[in-house]
Amino acid sequence: MRIRHTLLAAVLAAALAVAACAAGGVRLTQQNIAPTYSPGEFAYAGAGRDLWVVVAGNPFGGDRAAFEGSVTDAMQGRHWGQRTNFTTTPGPGAQVRYRVVLLFDPPRSLNGARLCREDPATLPSESTGEGIVLFAAFCRGKRSRTEIKGYISGAAGPGDPAFRELLGQVTNGLFPPDRGTDRDPGSPRWLWS
Repeated sequence: MRIRHTLLAAVLAAALAVAACAAGGVRLTQQNIAPTYSPGEFAYAGAGRDLWVVVAGNPFGGDRAAFEGSVTDAMQGRHWGQRTNFTTTPGPGAQVRYRVVLLFDPPRSLNGARLCREDPATLPSESTGEGIVLFAAFCRGKRSRTEIKGYISGAAGPGDPAFRELLGQVTNGLFPPDRGTDRDPGSPRWLWS
């Protein structure tokens, strides 16, 4: 009986390790959802239209426009609900009050409210050389509706599958289909479900 449990534990550990590798080793933390956030707000802001994305920082250097294109490409289709076009150059149909702010390699002391309140170009970015951290916020005006932080141990460039997975998982966590309080007790939080 003890051998079975040991074997089962080993198989489970191996499966979790494979899943972590397949997910690019993304670690999500600090998900914060405003008490007044509603999934309908994200639908209003982005369903069937452009949603403005502001990208601050670049962990790889190089051409800014190409990097921003890689970032928004990796965000496409990684959320629940209707099609949304994440773009750094929104068209006239965009709800200009809403935007997504992405800050790469933020200082540890930076809080999410600053992502929406301040000009993203002036926010500090500090690479520690220990992976890539992405701090993201969904903003309505100068107020944060949702925020989330994601981390990967490294990536070779913006086309690296681990980097694209980081952006996909952060996008998914940034737009939860509920506030985390609209569920039955004991059911999993959106971030981990």
